[in-house]
Amino acid sequence: MSAKILKSVSAVGSMTLLSRITGLVRDVIFANILGDKAAADVFFVALRIPNFFRRIFGEGALSAAFVPVFTDYRMHRSEAEVSAFLQLMLGRFGLLL
Repeated sequence: MSAKILKSVSAVGSMTLLSRITGLVRDVIFANILGDKAAADVFFVALRIPNFFRRIFGEGALSAAFVPVFTDYRMHRSEAEVSAFLQLMLGRFGLLL
């Protein structure tokens, strides 16, 4: 294995480990503050909403699925078809949320 690849793998592995450790620290702090009361349940349910948006927009799920299809529509279809497709997708996405 080349030194460059080993360095890259080490960097990604180190950052992943650091992320897991800080996540554990975060969870311990939340558990100490909120305990096992209803407030903890409400907090974690409320936390799911922004995490859902992060997964869709931040992690590339939307761009991986929607952008190539939309680009194809823009290149090969009429403006009316592009508009209809966009309205349909936004409507479905709105229903999903």
